[in-house]
Amino acid sequence: MRSVSFGLAIGFLAALSAGVGACGGDEAKPQPVTPANPVVTTTPPPPVTEAPKEEPKPAPTMAELQKKTSEGMGMALNAHDAKKVASFYTENAVVKMAGMPDVTGRDAIAADWQKRFDASSDAKSMASRVFVKGDVVIVEWAWAGKQTGEMMGVKATEKPIGAAGAEVMWFSPDGLVKEQHTYVDMGTVMAQIGVSKMKARPVPTLPSGAPTVVVSTNTPEETKNVEAAAKMWAAFEKKSEADFLGATTDDITWDDMTQPETMKGKAAGKKFFAEMTKAFPDLKTTTANSWGVGDFVIAEGAMSGTHKGALMGIQPTKKQVNMHGLDIIQFNKDGKVIKGTSYGNGVEMMMQLGLMPQPGAAKDPKAPAAKADAKPAAAPAKTDAKPAAAPAKK
Repeated sequence: MRSVSFGLAIGFLAALSAGVGACGGDEAKPQPVTPANPVVTTTPPPPVTEAPKEEPKPAPTMAELQKKTSEGMGMALNAHDAKKVASFYTENAVVKMAGMPDVTGRDAIAADWQKRFDASSDAKSMASRVFVKGDVVIVEWAWAGKQTGEMMGVKATEKPIGAAGAEVMWFSPDGLVKEQHTYVDMGTVMAQIGVSKMKARPVPTLPSGAPTVVVSTNTPEETKNVEAAAKMWAAFEKKSEADFLGATTDDITWDDMTQPETMKGKAAGKKFFAEMTKAFPDLKTTTANSWGVGDFVIAEGAMSGTHKGALMGIQPTKKQVNMHGLDIIQFNKDGKVIKGTSYGNGVEMMMQLGLMPQPGAAKDPKAPAAKADAKPAAAPAKTDAKPAAAPAKK
């Protein structure tokens, strides 16, 4: 505004001078006043404030990836979407099932699941318990439906079928399953559809609600429980009944899912131990994997021996057997076993004893038939080994 005031003052003085000079003479014409250009004051723009940068989200943990994959796989299974199920495996994933050929690669896994869906188009499955230790997840589950298609060479019967099973899954860093070991007794299903006259467990009732999840805390107690379970299974080779029963409570219960009934109490355990050691005098057990998770020990194992004595109604065949299975053992706070569950495939032993043909092979007409009261599976003498030829886990 100072320049504007100065301009007005100059104009006023010029007019005054013109008036003085005109006195007594001709009136002078006023000189035009050129207005000064106003000064425009520009307000600077406010400083630009950058939006705060978002911190990168932390990568999902292995537990989070496992949960996402497990939930997605469960939904795909009950939707009978074989390709979707296979998408939760790595490209070169391997699925092993006791007594059955390996299934390798996503395409083969999808094809295998499609066969299962075709065999029981209304089947549903639910998990009951989940155990987590590092990159390993063990799941107990049950499935039920009807036989609506061919199953193990048997045409559809429309009969209700189902069984309880378990599987061990190893996860890759990106949360996909890279190897899976499945344990379910197909002997039970064969009995349900009438192919076998052996007594089998009824079709299970599916669990309701969310499964129980147990996560390892790597405590010394978990390690002690693993050691106690190993001693229990080593008792078969040593033929030490005391070692087998020493770690159990008096009211122990044991469910071998290849057998029709639950074993209850030490007396039942003693009977079982005697029968197994007589049926397989050279019985040996091997350990491949054993995990302590909370109050539980989950063990993959194998038992091998020569069938030289009667076993649950099956007369001696003199044949070698190599059975695989999974045991889930629960300990109390005193370090005693209060409950056990064994999963395996009784068909594996029946095939090795010559009582059933190998997958894809014609049945030998000279093969001895199993007695009506014979039970198709190995008992819980399985310890901590993977299926045969399974690579050691890191």
